[in-house]
Amino acid sequence: MKIQSLVYVSLLSVLCFFSSACRSAGPAQGGGGGGRQSLDVLIEEGSAAEMTDKQFGFRRELRTYMERDLPRRLARQGFDMRLLTSATQNTGKESDAPLLIIRYEAYNPGSSAARMWVGYGAGAASLDISMTLGKGGKIIETWKDGCGTSQHWSRIINTLDDRLSKKVRTLL
Repeated sequence: MKIQSLVYVSLLSVLCFFSSACRSAGPAQGGGGGGRQSLDVLIEEGSAAEMTDKQFGFRRELRTYMERDLPRRLARQGFDMRLLTSATQNTGKESDAPLLIIRYEAYNPGSSAARMWVGYGAGAASLDISMTLGKGGKIIETWKDGCGTSQHWSRIINTLDDRLSKKVRTLL
């Protein structure tokens, strides 16, 4: 009986190994005709003058995480992202890359203590953002999105980055 179990586990391990080795290295979707498309991205976390130091610190933390996660998610959709620090870096000429502006509208970091001790959504973190996609000085589309989680706040960024990268792919 032990030999039969050992054979079963071995075969299952080999199957898992080969199925993971067959994954494609290319973009998950789209990509279209071949080359990757450039995309300029500006993330606006809000004005420090309108928030407390702690609130602005939380938004900077979100921005830092988004700056690391978003290029990877956009690359899966066939985009090479260039992070801008000012909208003037994209002049709005037709020859420029499309410009995606992400604005943090509202952020609630929640309470990690409430999430840990109470559970059931208590202390949930949430983020609402608005996005504007433009090309050549003209707006292609403006939309809003938001989500919340009772788990770690980084899941919010993961979810929103995934949604917006797929939306940008459909618009461009």
